[in-house]
Amino acid sequence: MRWYKLVLLVLLLTGSKALAQTSFNRWEAQSVAKPTPTTSGKQRGSQLMQTKARQDSLRIVASAAEVPPLRRGLGQRIKEKKMVAEDIKYYEYARKVFRYPSDALGAETEGRVAIRLVVNAAGRVVGTTVIENTIPEGAAGREAMVQQVDFLLRQLKFEPAAISTEEEFVHTYKYE
Repeated sequence: MRWYKLVLLVLLLTGSKALAQTSFNRWEAQSVAKPTPTTSGKQRGSQLMQTKARQDSLRIVASAAEVPPLRRGLGQRIKEKKMVAEDIKYYEYARKVFRYPSDALGAETEGRVAIRLVVNAAGRVVGTTVIENTIPEGAAGREAMVQQVDFLLRQLKFEPAAISTEEEFVHTYKYE
């Protein structure tokens, strides 16, 4: 009989809490108004492209600061396939910085761009001239492709020398 009284006492003491816990909260969901976009689809696309361009330019500027000084004659060594171990610095830099322009990539535009650089005695590129361009006239992204190669090569630094020199580089765009 004692255990019965103990159970009854426990039920009486906890009964109000148990009653409160078994009750349900009632609420009614209100419909939420859809947010109206402040920009159109075209504007959002344009904003995304501008943001990507800013990020790319920041990446390129940061990479340009990291360009190691290269040995002069690099263009000739590449052309003759007589590269030395330290020439790998050029390829590492180009891999980081170079991007196939998106409009040219979408149109599968291919071709070669050869550029002559004028390098001053301090090792800075002070001028560029396009000496060959096999990208078809009027092809999508043609100008962007040339600009990309020109920009990449203008960022190069070479070892100082007694006089200014010229270097020739050929960049091939190949869609695969």
